[in-house]
Amino acid sequence: MSRAVLSVRAQALAYRIWGYASPLGWDVTAGQIAGALGVDPRRVGRIVAARGWGTRLRASASVRGSEAMVSYVDDFLEGA
Repeated sequence: MSRAVLSVRAQALAYRIWGYASPLGWDVTAGQIAGALGVDPRRVGRIVAARGWGTRLRASASVRGSEAMVSYVDDFLEGA
């Protein structure tokens, strides 16, 4: 699998992300990284996705709860 080519600025942010998350065992969310580094969470998300690090990060609470919400909506639509 080939990775996306990142600009020098994006590579620098990727290094900062790695430097923050790696010592913590990647047990952080993208939002926590963004807050710690003082950058937009969307930028962190784009870099994490481009580097293939998405599976390393801990899911945010809203992502973890999304399965339950989908199940609730399915039940509602089916009239259960």
